[in-house]
Amino acid sequence: MKIKPPIAGGCLLWLFLAAINTEATPPPVATSAPIDNPGMTVMVDAAGVQARGYQFTNCCQKPVPWQAQWIWLSGEGTERGWFRKEITLDAMPNNIPAWISADMKYRLWINGKLASRGPADIGRDYAGGSTHRWFYDYRDLAPFFQKGRNVIAAEVFRKGPGGVSRGQPAFLFEAQADKLTIKSDATWRAIPSNGGMANWQAPDFNSDSWPAAIAVQNIWEPVVASEIPPLMEARYPAAHIEGLPEKKVFTNDGSFKVVFDRVLSGFPQVKVKGGKGARVTLKAHASAAFVLGGGGGGEETLEHPFMTEIVPAFTVELKHVTEPVEILDAGAVFTSQPVEYRGTFECSDESLNRIWKVSRWAVQICLQTHHLDSPNHQEPISDPGDYLIEAMVNHYAFAQPWLTRQDVRKFAWLLKDEKYHNFHTSYSIGWLQMLMDYYDYTGDQSLVDEMAPYVHELLDTYATWRGKNGLISEAPNYMFMDWVTIGGFGCHHPPAVIGQGYLTAFYYHGLAMAARVAAIMGDTARVAKYARRRNEIAEAFNRELWVPEKGLYRDGKPFQTSVKPSKWLPADKDIETFSPHVNLLAVLYDLAPKKQHAAITEKVLAEKPLNTQPWFMHWVFQALDHANLFENYGTEQMRRWQIVPETQSFREMWERGDLSHGWCSTPLVQMSARILGVTPTTPGFKTLAIRPSLCDLIWAKGTVPTPNGDVTVAWKRMGEMLQLDVTLPAGTEADIILPAKTVRVKSGQYHFKSPCKRAT
Repeated sequence: MKIKPPIAGGCLLWLFLAAINTEATPPPVATSAPIDNPGMTVMVDAAGVQARGYQFTNCCQKPVPWQAQWIWLSGEGTERGWFRKEITLDAMPNNIPAWISADMKYRLWINGKLASRGPADIGRDYAGGSTHRWFYDYRDLAPFFQKGRNVIAAEVFRKGPGGVSRGQPAFLFEAQADKLTIKSDATWRAIPSNGGMANWQAPDFNSDSWPAAIAVQNIWEPVVASEIPPLMEARYPAAHIEGLPEKKVFTNDGSFKVVFDRVLSGFPQVKVKGGKGARVTLKAHASAAFVLGGGGGGEETLEHPFMTEIVPAFTVELKHVTEPVEILDAGAVFTSQPVEYRGTFECSDESLNRIWKVSRWAVQICLQTHHLDSPNHQEPISDPGDYLIEAMVNHYAFAQPWLTRQDVRKFAWLLKDEKYHNFHTSYSIGWLQMLMDYYDYTGDQSLVDEMAPYVHELLDTYATWRGKNGLISEAPNYMFMDWVTIGGFGCHHPPAVIGQGYLTAFYYHGLAMAARVAAIMGDTARVAKYARRRNEIAEAFNRELWVPEKGLYRDGKPFQTSVKPSKWLPADKDIETFSPHVNLLAVLYDLAPKKQHAAITEKVLAEKPLNTQPWFMHWVFQALDHANLFENYGTEQMRRWQIVPETQSFREMWERGDLSHGWCSTPLVQMSARILGVTPTTPGFKTLAIRPSLCDLIWAKGTVPTPNGDVTVAWKRMGEMLQLDVTLPAGTEADIILPAKTVRVKSGQYHFKSPCKRAT
């Protein structure tokens, strides 16, 4: 083994690329500038879209009480309204902090430029439940204002995808320009949205004839700050356009298609000239229609008002064309959380490299104002069992903590409202896993402190679901398990005979995580209580479910529950099943004795193909690693992921489903955490482990971002020897776990050689 001495840190040079694949696709055309957020430069290139170097500081809390009023239109019967306000600035301040909200959605323009969209999603469960909060967005609007006359314009929608409403549409705006407070009140002008009125946001538009807005009763308390960054936006170029007339002019009804090189989360957009009275519809996953008002040669940019999935094209349909309509431009504004591609991975198998990058993109398009299952479904904040996977991808690819932090808090509020029985029952333990993963990867203990009461109330609720057999057999239901069929039952919501062992295993692990939370808080009584419960659960699990002659755990026993069947809880049948889910969770969480881990795992994997869908594979890979079998099976299982060439994405399930689900992306985590081998051993990566899994690869290299800086790892086989190069950021220590020995090192650069094979 050779060790290089640590070397001092150097400097980074960022090269900004101008456009996506300029030989294959045209560069972006700036029909409207992306939202100009201070300090955020958004770049589009062949890798994707990122805001390199952007740093977000959480100063979102409004420092003084609200002076603004909630306002709406003087009349009723409209789905959206337009608002305008003119103000004069005698001088330009360095910053203009603003706080904005609406019921339900808004778009804000300053001097004709789009300045903000919102508000952030407040959160609800799939079938009800509420966080009982209302979010406002913080923005610095200084880039949009100027000395002298300024015009503020807002469009407010009372309906939107996946949204929540208090039943009263309204708009709220307050900004501070030095000593001048700009606030929404009855001095604003407001009318119902009129699709035939072009450029109403423009500074030179005359709104003197608009009636005054009216103040409405404040029913939105408590209003709380959204503590996530503003979304980044960038014009994403089309790969090609199909069906456009040669001169790009429609004199009759028609349509054309705008095609991209991958699935997008964004706003379809088209710029047109003329065609007064024509109806233009932008058709992506969701559609939006407009009536042109641009007679006399006027130009209009039409943009879908809500983010939608584009897979990988949208259609522009023109109807009622009586005057020529010229198509000046067409494309999309891509949007996601502001991320930087800090994590990297490459290895000797190019198919795995592509899977890693597609996984990164699949999660990025789901990072909006809350984690999405997909830009297609846009389900509410109800699925932390999905989001914990997306959050782990975020930790390894972007290290952007803000969205995970906010969604953990939101789901806790939701759990409290629903008395700790959320729609997808098992996902509440997923929420706890998401919290503890966040703590381990960021070191932010303040969130654990805040969440501790919710954690303990959740685990106390689970304790009431234990039945006479000592297992979780009295749960209201056992969803979600997986998109598979076991014993004739679809396991989105299996019966108790299948769900008992599954939910009990998650509860057992939840007790361990809750004990960690209690220990952090110095709550020794709860630590002891959770230890007793774990001992009871382990004894019952092995007594009730282990079948020696099979060498496996059964999923449950029939007729153990007193809970009556319902829509989400099928009646039990007298069956005995042995799912990979229960057995691999028994291995992963040490419900099974350690000496049986390898045998159970090997027996489960003998079933080909393994009866799991991509979602549960996140736990399969962890179990493989825990049983010391990842090197044998890890890459084999990852190669089950197939990329759809047209969308550069995975299907929701192996052979069917949507094409934009972020929770399909666990291979990225496995490559970075297991093939590179980088994991934290104390919260925030103050100490870490580097234990590369060679699998069937020749070499691998990559970067893992941490709060202290980037960890880089590169290894390759040299005959029977392993060569490993590691760089650790300042202030960290690592255990380098080689096949032959373990070495503790501090920050710096190191070079190792070791035999490839681990001692048996």
